[in-house]
This record gives sequence, C-alpha cells and structure tokens, in this order.
Amino acid sequence: PTMMKNFLFLVILAATAIFAVASSKPKVIVYDGPTECSNIAGENPTKIETDYIAGLHFTVTIDESSTGSRDTIGRKIESSHDVGIAPSFAVGQGKVIEGLDQGLIGLCKGSSAYIIVPPHLGYGRMGKPEQGVMGDTTLRYDVEIADVQPPVPNDFVKIDTDRDWRISKKEAKKYFEGLGQVVDLDSLWDDEDENVDGYISWEEFKGPKGNDPPPKKQKKQRKKQHNQQQQQEQPEQVNVAALFQNMDTDKDGKLSKAELAVFFKTMGEEMTEDFWAQSDPDGDGYVLFEEFIGDNDQTRNGEEL
Repeated sequence: PTMMKNFLFLVILAATAIFAVASSKPKVIVYDGPTECSNIAGENPTKIETDYIAGLHFTVTIDESSTGSRDTIGRKIESSHDVGIAPSFAVGQGKVIEGLDQGLIGLCKGSSAYIIVPPHLGYGRMGKPEQGVMGDTTLRYDVEIADVQPPVPNDFVKIDTDRDWRISKKEAKKYFEGLGQVVDLDSLWDDEDENVDGYISWEEFKGPKGNDPPPKKQKKQRKKQHNQQQQQEQPEQVNVAALFQNMDTDKDGKLSKAELAVFFKTMGEEMTEDFWAQSDPDGDGYVLFEEFIGDNDQTRNGEEL
C-alpha cells in the first residue's frame, strides 16, 4: 500500500506539471477568414498587436475540455450579439481577461477564431459563479474581428507593469531609467498623487493614458489572477486539492474507479485492476480525499493506498 501511495503521488506530480505546461497559454484556432496579415506604415492596420484597438463580436461558452460538470459543456455565458454591439478596446492592457488578451494578438481583421482559455487565464480559482463559471471552467471564445485601429498613446500601461491600475514609485523609477531620463519622483508625486496614498492612479495620471478607464469590477480579479499565475509557475507548489477536484468530475467528494481510470488515460496509461484493488482495499468502490492524500486512520494503519 505504501509503495502504491508513493507511486500515485509521483503520478500526481507529473500530471500537474504536464497540465501546467499544456494550459499555460490560450489555444487559438482560426476557422474563417485570413490567417496571415501584417501592418504597413501609412496604411490602415489589419493585424492585432499589443496596444492596438480591436473591434469584435464574441460569444463565450464553456469549452468541451472543461473539467467541471459535463452538464455545463457548451453553455453560453454571454455574447455581444445579444446586445447588438461589437465592443472595442486596446488589446494587451488588461481590459479583458488575460487569456482573451493573449489570444487576440496576431489575429487579422475579417477573421473568425476560437480562443480556448484555461481556468488560470480566465477568472481564476474563484471563478464567476453568478455567470456559471467555476474555478475549473475552461472558456471558449468565438470571436469575429470586425476592425483594427492603431494604438492611442498610453504611457500609463507602459509604467504600470503589474497591471494593478496604479503606478508605484518603483515602477516609475524603472520606466524612466529605461528611457535614460532623470525625473524628480518626489516632485512628480506631489503634483499627481492627489489623495496622497503613495500611488498615482489612472484617474490621477496626467500623461497619455488611452481612452478607456480601468474596468472597476475587474481590478481585484486582475490582481488575483496575477498572483495565481505566479504560483502556478512554481512547480514545487502542487495543489493536490485542486487536482482531486478536477479528477472528481461528478463533484461528489470522492473518486470512483471510472474517474481514476480517466485520469490514468490523460497520462497515456491504463489503470490496472491490481492498482485499484490496492487503492480501495475495503471494496466500497470509492477513494475519499483523506484516503487520496493518505491522511486518515486507515491509511496510517496501512489499510488504504
């Protein structure tokens, strides 16, 4: 049992590493319109680049690869077609969820594409339950690129490197040093930090800052996503609880033989009867979370996993 428990733990580590690499970026599938384009000086742009303004229609649904309840697959979350307006925004500036921001880069005017956004590039572990998006939900954006416009000067986003919609003195110092400019930051802060909180907000900033204010409802979510991504980039921080929840597809708090077998298949392996027998010696047909991590009386007595 101890050998089998150690083996399962190694499998979990490998799976977590594979899933992290596989889902580190959104998947983009262009299914209609041009796939190649470039921007030529003096002509109207046709390719979305960072800071360029994209006008697009979109419909977002729950993707078939999502590990949540299978009953929610294909469910529509929202669509610009429902309101009849194609929104436009500067791409790469945190105006939308990170996965969509990344996936739009490189798309051409007149093209249609699917952008598959993994959970950590969507709404993070907290999800957005009021819209049916859980922490393990993979989103599918069906986008139609209607227009591409050149960027509006925006020094604010260049300085605000952590995308928290406020500029710290550390960020400003690094920015001006990169330009080779010597700036009296104390005088700048006296002039622009109106509420004297130590930061210059988008509202307080007097330089070029584009046309769109920060999305108020998403400020905190952006910060959470940033922190979550940093954690996921550290392979030693394995979230076993999250993995267990992903494997538990029917969300009943325990793993069935079928669920564990599906997990093995994602690893390119087949679960043997011997493995299941040793994992579930009492024959009740399930492995609880405590049994999964080896933290209960039975496990400590050598009776489980």
